[in-house]
Amino acid sequence: MEDAPIIHNFSHEAFGSSFWVRIASEDGVYARNAAEALFQLLDDLDFQTDLRHDSGPVASINLMPEGAMVAASEHVQALWNFSKDVSADTGKAFDASAGALFQYWKKRGDLPFNPDDAAWTQVVSAYREGEFRLDGCELHCAKFGAAVDFGAIVRGYALDRMADMLESSWGIHRALLMASGSVTLALDPPGESAGWRIGVGDRSEIKLCRFAMASKTADPARNNLIDPRTGQLVSLAGPVRAIATSALEAEGLAMAASVLSLSEAEEFVNRGCSRGLWLPDDTKLGSVSYFEVTERPAPGVKPTSSEEAVT
Repeated sequence: MEDAPIIHNFSHEAFGSSFWVRIASEDGVYARNAAEALFQLLDDLDFQTDLRHDSGPVASINLMPEGAMVAASEHVQALWNFSKDVSADTGKAFDASAGALFQYWKKRGDLPFNPDDAAWTQVVSAYREGEFRLDGCELHCAKFGAAVDFGAIVRGYALDRMADMLESSWGIHRALLMASGSVTLALDPPGESAGWRIGVGDRSEIKLCRFAMASKTADPARNNLIDPRTGQLVSLAGPVRAIATSALEAEGLAMAASVLSLSEAEEFVNRGCSRGLWLPDDTKLGSVSYFEVTERPAPGVKPTSSEEAVT
């Protein structure tokens, strides 16, 4: 009987959440060195693309006066272009320049909403009038009022960049990368397995190989889901899950589908290939219907090292 492949596990904190890397069938020292290089890349991406850093590029973008411009890094350009494509495809059901809306609801917390709230009216009006424009590598503030926030998709982007480095620079192809328990990117699986076992909720799992899975939860403590079209909070009956060939695309799909109607979500997911959605009412759209869903091991059964829950 063939020995089970060795799985090396590494973790790191970035973007205000936990990242994990699982590398199979490699020398332990080599795997650790590769993981450390990935985490250095992750720290740089964190500073370059996350709004948490007051002195970072995204904060600087949001402080630009009307008519000003800044040079945008390749990471900011990639995130901006992706978000604009999703925004155009969904009628602004997702918009990375709606950061002021996200911040408004985050600061409001559990306070009841008043539609006559002057602060909310001002934020929505400024967002709708504001405009950024990317011209080559220069991001211009065409009209002050919008605010960039890549938080809904940046972890997926980070996993894609980490996977690219792992394969192109280190020659490692059997690995699983995860971020915050909400997005997973599976490369080749360990041993002869058909895929990495990925938990879906408490009772189910699927196997992924060369696919990513992302989820947006109904838990308001973890996600503020906003529909930029209305400026209002969105509530979910359960998680929205998305599958795509890249983690960035999976996060974008899950985020947009969280605020789209069923018909809108179906039209959106069918605009691309090899991607799918799993909605709170168990409706499956697109490629997700091709994945076999099986029961997870019963409680008390210790999971293997190649297993990770995505909720």
